[in-house]
Amino acid sequence: MNDPRIPVTVLTGFLGSGKTTLLQQLMQRPEWRGTAVVINELGETGLDHLLVQHVAPHVRLLRSGCLCCSVREDLTQTLTDLLARRRRHELHFDRVVVETTGLADPLPVMHTLTTHASLVRDFRLAGVVTVVDAFNGSATLDQHEEARRQVAVADALLLSKCDLVQPPAREQLEQRLARLNPSAPQHRVDHGALRSEHLLYLEHLDNPFHAPPQPGSAAPGTGGWLLRASTGRAGSLFQRAQHAHASDIQALCLTVDEPFEDEAFRHWLSLLTALRGERLLRFKGLVHIAERPEQPLVVHAAQHLVHPPVTLPAWPDADRRSRLVFITQGMEPQVIERTLHQFTGARAVAAPA
Repeated sequence: MNDPRIPVTVLTGFLGSGKTTLLQQLMQRPEWRGTAVVINELGETGLDHLLVQHVAPHVRLLRSGCLCCSVREDLTQTLTDLLARRRRHELHFDRVVVETTGLADPLPVMHTLTTHASLVRDFRLAGVVTVVDAFNGSATLDQHEEARRQVAVADALLLSKCDLVQPPAREQLEQRLARLNPSAPQHRVDHGALRSEHLLYLEHLDNPFHAPPQPGSAAPGTGGWLLRASTGRAGSLFQRAQHAHASDIQALCLTVDEPFEDEAFRHWLSLLTALRGERLLRFKGLVHIAERPEQPLVVHAAQHLVHPPVTLPAWPDADRRSRLVFITQGMEPQVIERTLHQFTGARAVAAPA
């Protein structure tokens, strides 16, 4: 499926995680030359854009300090201005990277990019990439709700400063991140070095699960959370992997054996997002629809917003079960399971521990 709109990647991560260092490294590579960068900084005097500007010619600074309220208007105006200059051939870029301040919640900018009428005609959200400081990551997650939300909503997680920690500590953090967000692949970053394909795949519409290509797989881009969410005991209607944390952010992975009726599933998801949207940070689903058994439906949602579903031409593998991944905050998993059964007939059966 071709989409001529300009892909926008949101780069987030807590203070000091290494976002600007990563940008500096990436923007020096030929494959990133056609990139416009929008940097959001705290305070009236920004510095990060000066560190990136010498390697990325199209840099814009937002000084409001958080991606909410007035700064969302600034972001909309900035992207509109960039697009106008592109149409006048004053600038050339094929993608946009928006770097948020370390204290920002990415959800407002995601909402702006996917709902603002003047933006959705020309821009599309490619994904959210969160940089996690491997040296301070565990303490940061313990102490700061913003950091936990940045991890929870990510489509990809980048572990920076891995050279500063011992393997056991790094692996412990990786396991914690996987519990907090089982749908996001993790990539290690040393001294800002990262393979470009670990980010560029997010722009590909044939990778709707936001997972990087797997060598030898039948359908590149469908590994990651798809495989993790599909393990469990054969024969039960659901296999559940529920992960609790010190905070009230949880990951819930469900698989459903039997197909859904299209209207019933969409009705349920619309109701869930309408009534519990503020607690539903992210949802990703590969759904078996009874009316189109050979063409699975890919669904994404964030809070109250359900993105337009995408129908794949074929299943990525032999597994025909629906796979649903929820990242929630303060929501009992029983609400999801109970309402899903009430509206679609699917009944949850928890997998054994």
